[in-house]
Amino acid sequence: MSSSSPPAPLRRRGGLHFRLSLLLFLQFAVWSSWLINLGTYLLQSLHFTGLQVGMIYATNAVAATVTPPLMGFLADRSFASERLMSVLNAVGGVALIACYFTTSFAWFYGWMLLFNLCFIPTFSLAAAMCFHHLREPAEEYPWVRVWGTVSFMLVGVALSVFGVENSALPVLAGGIGSLGLAVYCRFLPHTPPQSGFDWGALRGGELAKVFRQRGMVVLLIALIASCIPSSFYYSFLNPFLNEVGWPAAAAKMALGQLVEIGVVLAMPFIFRRFRFRSIIFWGLMAWGLRYFAFGLGRPGELEWLLYAGIAVQGVAFAWIIIAAQIYIDNRVPRGLRSTAQGLVSFADLGIGVFLGSWIAGEVVSANTLPSGQHDWWAIWLVPGCVGVVAAVFFWLAFPREGRL
Repeated sequence: MSSSSPPAPLRRRGGLHFRLSLLLFLQFAVWSSWLINLGTYLLQSLHFTGLQVGMIYATNAVAATVTPPLMGFLADRSFASERLMSVLNAVGGVALIACYFTTSFAWFYGWMLLFNLCFIPTFSLAAAMCFHHLREPAEEYPWVRVWGTVSFMLVGVALSVFGVENSALPVLAGGIGSLGLAVYCRFLPHTPPQSGFDWGALRGGELAKVFRQRGMVVLLIALIASCIPSSFYYSFLNPFLNEVGWPAAAAKMALGQLVEIGVVLAMPFIFRRFRFRSIIFWGLMAWGLRYFAFGLGRPGELEWLLYAGIAVQGVAFAWIIIAAQIYIDNRVPRGLRSTAQGLVSFADLGIGVFLGSWIAGEVVSANTLPSGQHDWWAIWLVPGCVGVVAAVFFWLAFPREGRL
């Protein structure tokens, strides 16, 4: 072997990082294939109502609420994470492909619910897999997680380049991608069963002590509150930008992911430089303030506000979700980390998204004009105020001591 070759352990670590990074790249490609533009497709092509669109997006929440007991049941029977993710992605892929051929609300809702029942658990499984194999998660995980953001950005650009924002083709591509991801999962490193969010573990004395900490309770409340502005963003930003006549809306939305890449890569520095309380506060504040920018900005008139509202995506998303994952990984005993990470997914993708999607759908329906257009200022005022109030609440309620 050449003297300049890296040591075998270092090469193995590099190979592990690549495999985990590719997992998140493919996972977020499947997710973004429908998340970015589905609202536009459902409103403009299938003529669903705002409430129906909100209900379809809320299938995320239904899945995050009902699947944890099933994940615990399967984990008890020693299904390794890589095998479980393979099966879930295969079934989810078939369901997403079925959505491509569906035009009625009832059938579309049913197939999307089945897809999310399979796909949502893979988020906590993938996060737990990364934290299980990475030696220093706070330093290494952002470099793995960033490839999910790269994937999300590339899909957004592709939607505009190929002009399919109001088409079902991205849904079909996502279904095919999910089948490919199912095959790839079989080649991931072996990972012991990860139970996800286990209600039984929450009743245990050890975890009860952890969640008697004020910081953990305040964090969960903040995560749930952040889902209201985030639901407006994912469900209705693309329809808004297309309705006000901003060309290549999906590609411009990718600016948020471009900024997010830099933010994610800077997370190790951010954790060394800033307190966790400040990180979450500014993440929540960014979620709120961006909607005032969307309410005021229009193509050709304060257009820079539209770019600004999109550009803060990295702060709004990464500074909340990734920071919360790392925070909990540092505060929860090793044997309970999978359950705790599942709790993050439950708060962020479960009850929070259900509440946020319902509110977003109702608000959009209530502000639909007779012409079919929407009063977007009235719509954006709701998530804007929620984000700002949530940020102030977190700043006042979260303990001041400690970084993590």
